[in-house]
Amino acid sequence: MSREISINNQIFSTYESLYDAEKKVADYIIAHPMDVVEMSIAELASHCEASQATVMRFCKKVGCTGFYQFKIKLAGEMRQQGEQEASNEINMEHMEQSLQNIMVNKTEEIKATFQNINSAEFKEIIEIILSAGVIEFAAMGNTIPIALDGAYKFNQLGLQAVSFTVWESQEAFARTLKKGDVLFAISASGASKKLLDIVNIAKENGAVTIAITNQYTSPLAEASDYLLLTATRENVFHSQISFTRMAAMALIDSLFLFLFSTKRDSYEKVAAHEQSVAEEKI
Repeated sequence: MSREISINNQIFSTYESLYDAEKKVADYIIAHPMDVVEMSIAELASHCEASQATVMRFCKKVGCTGFYQFKIKLAGEMRQQGEQEASNEINMEHMEQSLQNIMVNKTEEIKATFQNINSAEFKEIIEIILSAGVIEFAAMGNTIPIALDGAYKFNQLGLQAVSFTVWESQEAFARTLKKGDVLFAISASGASKKLLDIVNIAKENGAVTIAITNQYTSPLAEASDYLLLTATRENVFHSQISFTRMAAMALIDSLFLFLFSTKRDSYEKVAAHEQSVAEEKI
């Protein structure tokens, strides 16, 4: 990566892999970042009903050597944040503030995703796509709509892109990929066995593999040739939700816009498509 991953990104990225006691530490830090900066490790452990050893393990899992370095980095990031006030509350009785909370955190999610981009690698990915024979978008579960959207956008540009809603078809098509083709694999956890199998099949056939995931140390990220790391803030509101479509779709939209501005016949391709769609409207 071109820049260091922020503490907040590290927390949300690794959240699902944390033990329950470590999640208590993460939850408290997310809810009370300003207080944590002023605490000792013993005080934080007490507030989280966890041991100091658990706090230390948590700090190391989010990329810090210890609690002191964690506090320094957290304090620095807090100083760089905007002026908008937000919390993790979503309450029908406080509609305006709740909407503000969602807006601020979704904005931060997109901002953090773009900060994760390595511009040199992003350029390489664009060049690879432009010269690709076939591009497959593979995904499981609630990420399938992202894959379908990616294939649709690339088709608009005149690129040969496909996506399927069942893993059997995704795997079968991956077996037809060859050198010069590209596979995008989209997963929140980066730990989907079926998706990892599809990536390995594509790589064995010589295709370039690109992962879009929250988890930078996941099996999918490590197996793929390129990584586009998304950020998530959904754990701010609900611990059960760790991935939404906005960040991944923002990456695909960015690729689309760069491809549109680079591919010579893209304007004609998109215009022809839009004209065809317009004919179906009243």
